[in-house]
Amino acid sequence: MSLGLALGGRALGQAIPDAQSQAARYPELKYINLAGNENPFGPSQKVSMAIMREVGNSCRYPFREEEILKDRIAAREGVTPDHILLGNGCDEILALAAAAYAAPGKTVVSAKPTYLQLGEHAEKRGAHVEWVSHTKSMQHDLDAMLDAVEKQEAALSYVCNPDTPTGTIRTPAEIREYCIKASNTGVVFLDEVYLELLPDFEAQTQVDLVKQGYPVVIGRSFSKMHGLAGHRIGYAIGDPKILEKMGRHKMSSPSYLGVIAAIASVDDDRFHAQSKRLIAEGREQYCELLDTLGLHYTPSVGNFVFHKTGIEIRSFQKMMKERGFLVGRPFPPYEDWCRISIGTQKEMESYKAAMLDVFGG
Repeated sequence: MSLGLALGGRALGQAIPDAQSQAARYPELKYINLAGNENPFGPSQKVSMAIMREVGNSCRYPFREEEILKDRIAAREGVTPDHILLGNGCDEILALAAAAYAAPGKTVVSAKPTYLQLGEHAEKRGAHVEWVSHTKSMQHDLDAMLDAVEKQEAALSYVCNPDTPTGTIRTPAEIREYCIKASNTGVVFLDEVYLELLPDFEAQTQVDLVKQGYPVVIGRSFSKMHGLAGHRIGYAIGDPKILEKMGRHKMSSPSYLGVIAAIASVDDDRFHAQSKRLIAEGREQYCELLDTLGLHYTPSVGNFVFHKTGIEIRSFQKMMKERGFLVGRPFPPYEDWCRISIGTQKEMESYKAAMLDVFGG
């Protein structure tokens, strides 16, 4: 093998830019990102080693490896592999649900604000989306949503539990009752992406509804607890006929290394526990800062905190960018609220100084 081939083209003058020149060309790289709800503590060592072992095979498509991942997920969830549909993050899974069940003349029901991927994709496909406002406590208004589902015979409804941007959660009994009643009319998509971060996840998940035959689709992701946001691996748990209908609209497959990373991470319980602990500790410490500053916040259980600033969000974004941070986007109608993702301890200590600078604590 020639030196040029071994170095992947570097011998041909394709120099790798150093960090300083790269930052000059792409100034956004210099900011600490507390806007993406990522898990900054991943990937785990076990996952990193798996990626390094398999990088030489990343010239291949992961069709066979996808089957291994589905088998591992199915065993973890207590279902058969045909109850699992893989996607490029949960974003693709949400889009597939909209593609399968949203069309002109159809109604989709969703809270707002929430994660908007499914609702906005449904609108693009010509469906009517009935947006239902939060309760005063910034929770999903399940009663109002169910009323809309039943009156408009919705083909699909979407519940994000825990919610984003608020981080609020409804009880397992409330979620179960909603899913059962709403599924009399159409499919219910229950987004449990953040649920895995809870210590009592097993008592909260509604996978049993899928096992019992209800038309409920559970959305999950390797982006949060697993710390693999950049690998774009998500999945749905649902009735095989529903997943087959969704799968007809797939236009891509996950990356090889993403699948390898997910396989290594599925049963990495030690890292999962560490992620939950570090995120919870960071969230608690940030809430203590907000208490000190007298800033109201929702009781979040996610890897983020949604809090009032009293400053219009675009102005607040600019203020924090001037101090080196990217913060959450606007979530109307909460125009003076901000969502902050929990970063590493070092990142949060730096952000604490920025908050004290702005609010004079």
